[in-house]
Amino acid sequence: MLGFSRPAATARSKTAKSAKPAANEQAAPAEQAIPVCEESRQDRGGNVYFAKGQYLARQDRWDMLGRLIAETDRHRAATLSGVSMAALLADGARADAVHHARSVVSGADDEVPAGIRALDDVALDHAGHWGVALVVARAQIECAWAFEGQVDPYALPARPNARFLSHFAAAADLVKQAQAKSPDSAELAATRCDLLAADPSAKDRLDARHLKAIDLDPGNPGRLRAYGVHLLPRWFGTHARLDQTARDVMRHCAVTPAATDWGDGAYTWMWFDALRLDPSSAAMLDAERFVGGMRRILSLRSDPHMANLMAAYADGMAPDCAPDDLCETALQARARIHATLPNLMERHLSELHPQVWARSHALPGAAHTGPLSQGRLAAATAQARAALETAAPTRRIADLAGNAA
Repeated sequence: MLGFSRPAATARSKTAKSAKPAANEQAAPAEQAIPVCEESRQDRGGNVYFAKGQYLARQDRWDMLGRLIAETDRHRAATLSGVSMAALLADGARADAVHHARSVVSGADDEVPAGIRALDDVALDHAGHWGVALVVARAQIECAWAFEGQVDPYALPARPNARFLSHFAAAADLVKQAQAKSPDSAELAATRCDLLAADPSAKDRLDARHLKAIDLDPGNPGRLRAYGVHLLPRWFGTHARLDQTARDVMRHCAVTPAATDWGDGAYTWMWFDALRLDPSSAAMLDAERFVGGMRRILSLRSDPHMANLMAAYADGMAPDCAPDDLCETALQARARIHATLPNLMERHLSELHPQVWARSHALPGAAHTGPLSQGRLAAATAQARAALETAAPTRRIADLAGNAA
């Protein structure tokens, strides 16, 4: 199940439907039904950590939560796609307060929600636990974005309002206090990168903060993905700077002793979310290096979770997903990535993980929303199957062409 190759046909669901082959060809393996795993070990881990954080907060067991966040952060536990388990605990712990804040905040003149004020008191009562300060700081950041009308931060506000700045200032104070207790915390380092959104000197501090986060958590691709997003023009960079920095980070990971040598995979991770968020940036992308990085990532981490993430990403680069105003260079780069889907399906995809497909558009730093509904899982499964059914004929035609040659 966890192997690199696709399982044999006899190991797959015998009840699944297969496409009928043409008379002069055999049914391609890609066309046979791939089993569905509604909750993988990776999915379950994320859901359990979120639920644990939420439960401990609801029971006012903040001391235990603070210790658990610190321990999880120390072990650098994360999903393969780059979601920190310490972050998931913090997501769950603040979920109720943040959900309430988003439901009552409609403009910059609204009062600070009661749930956020209550968390401020929690931070004071448990000042000895930096994990609790992390929870409250992240809640302050999300409340700040709510005052700007952004649920998941999409772009730097052109003229941030006073509420936005004051909540970020409160978060910065909490993170500063927490870092004094745990200077090597990976999650605090990542949160300091998020604080750049309200920092007048953000462009000067951007590289140092993100490289610090990467070096403290070298096996977590989420740190590279977040760095790439911040290099988009809507944040602090340019497309040209993003591409050059992606190459620089690739070399940094190769020569830093403690880092994961992602090879071209570092380039891919840096571009991963940035390319999806800003389709026009594809004109600057080295598509062959990106695709080579996908192969490198799958060679390092051949778990089905990662294969599903890459397949969902490639499907998102389909021509009908591209904006109408993209230049030809950008369209070609996206098409090159989308063309990897048949190979991903044939060589790496041993089972479908609908939770990965359902969350494939979420940024690593975006708040985890907890377990998914059966409706969302069914929709994600249908999306994945449709993508693979579209890719199967392409793979079969390539195979036939190869045999003819």
